[in-house]
Order: sequence, then C-alpha cells, then structure tokens
Amino acid sequence: MTDKAIIYSLATPMSASITDVMRDFVSDGHLATIYSMGDDFTIIDNPTFAVLPNHPYRSPLVVAVYCRAGHGTGRVNARTFHLEPHSFMIILPGQITELVDLSADFSAIYVLMSDEFVESLSIGNSFSLRNTVVEQPCIALTDRAYAALESYLTMCCNLIPVESNPHRMEILRLITHAFFLGLGYFMHDTGKSVTMNHAEQLSEQFIQLVEQNYRLHRAPAYYADALCLTPKYLSAVVRRITGHSVLEWIERYVTLDAITQLTSTNRTIKQIAYDLNFPSQSFFGKYFSRIVGMSPTEYRKKQRAGLL
Repeated sequence: MTDKAIIYSLATPMSASITDVMRDFVSDGHLATIYSMGDDFTIIDNPTFAVLPNHPYRSPLVVAVYCRAGHGTGRVNARTFHLEPHSFMIILPGQITELVDLSADFSAIYVLMSDEFVESLSIGNSFSLRNTVVEQPCIALTDRAYAALESYLTMCCNLIPVESNPHRMEILRLITHAFFLGLGYFMHDTGKSVTMNHAEQLSEQFIQLVEQNYRLHRAPAYYADALCLTPKYLSAVVRRITGHSVLEWIERYVTLDAITQLTSTNRTIKQIAYDLNFPSQSFFGKYFSRIVGMSPTEYRKKQRAGLL
C-alpha cells in the first residue's frame, strides 16, 4: 500500500451508508487508515473491530476482504468460511455475516463499495460475478492473483487522495472494472476444478433458493416445486448432503435474519415480524421461541445485557 494515507477518525464526515457500516466494523476512537470516494467506494486498512463474535450483521454494501496475515473464521448466510493469508472474500448486499473468531495477528484490508458503484461497472455483461460469488465467496489467491490485488489496491490508494484530478471516479471505475474482470475469470476457473455430483448440485440450488426466498416462502413444498422435485426426494437429498433437513435450512435463514435485526437494529418486534412476512407479531414470537428457546423480546434483552 502507498505511504500517502488519508487518516480519518469515525467523526470525520463521510456518506451515511459508509459511515454506518464503518461504525459497525471499527471500534470507537480507533484511527483507521481510510481511502474514501464519498458515497461509493472506501478502502479501510486493518481496522480494529467493534463487531462482536457470533452476532449476525447484514451489510447494505459490497464488502471485499483481503487477508494479509493471521486467520479468521466467519459465516456468510450460515455457511462457514476461513480466511488465511492471501485469501479473498466478497460479501454481497443483504447477505447475513457473522464474525466467529479472529487470531491475535489477524490483518486485513476491506474494500467497501455501494451496490450502485458495482452496477456501474457493467461487469455482469462479461461474467456472472454475483452468482459466482454466491457459490464461492472465499478463495485462496494464487501468487499472480494476489500480486494483481496488491497492485490494484496501490493504484486506488494513489488515485483517491488526488482530489484535483477531475477524472478520479472514472479512473477508479476503469481499474476496478479491469480488476474484477480478471478476478471473475480466476474465480470461475477455480470453480471449474471442483466437480459436484447431482445431489450436491441440487443441494446447492436449494440453498440458493432459500437465500433468495426465505422471507416470503417457508414451506418445503415451495422449494421442491421450484426444483421440479417431490418434497420427499428433496428432503432426502438435502439431509444426506448437508446433514440438515429442508425445513431446518429454511428455519435457519429465517431465524438468522430475525437475530440480525434483534441485535443490530432498533426495529420493534412487530416491524421485524412484518419484514419477515409473518401474519402477526404473536405468530412470529411463537415461531422464534420454538427454534431459539426464548421469545424475541427476551433474546434482545439478554443480548443487550451481554448474557448471550
């Protein structure tokens, strides 16, 4: 990274969305090295985390994590991933993320991009980045790939401080476009080497459907119909491959979203129930209590008291 760093504290005026995300990621009072292009693009170099382990969080931004040292474990939409040196992970807007554990020597660079910025790159016309990332959000970079990433980050950090350059945003889009084109090819090519059998493919397709539809559809029959399968066959395949039933996967996503809202927002229980498409607050409370073992209100109180 370049030595020409812009140092911000969390009190520095930034865009609302970026600021909100930073406050969730970085501890109060910590001086992070940040390179920011307002509402669209920010690089954070090795922040100190404010996010508590095992507390789900849903980011409104695209977040790319480049691990330089140490080890980290986390979950994206209930799937566990491990970050090691020279590994790279992309989290998409709306995905539920949990920090599980970080080693004492963990060091990483975070690139935060608005969904609008990513869409403006028009990468989707060249390859299906979004689908590739959903299937394989965390990859180990080859020497050539991580050298390209380091070069990209250096170019960004040299470009952003030059406010007198009227073409900064255009240049940033061009180099980001080029980098993600190359990364997308690498991720797609890496994915080819992993061959899934038919049962594994069905399970993967089912989990993707749940990720996209759990707020509206909680009946196993809906997912079986979408995959042109009988509920009995889908249930048998998913349990054999994943160790969990179809209903357990649906409940996991619904509950994880509920816990995310209970722990990281001030929304009322009624608002959360409505957001998750429950017919009433009472129905949501019974559903949550059956799975978690306590009511949403009790869960929130215990979490805020540090008892969870």
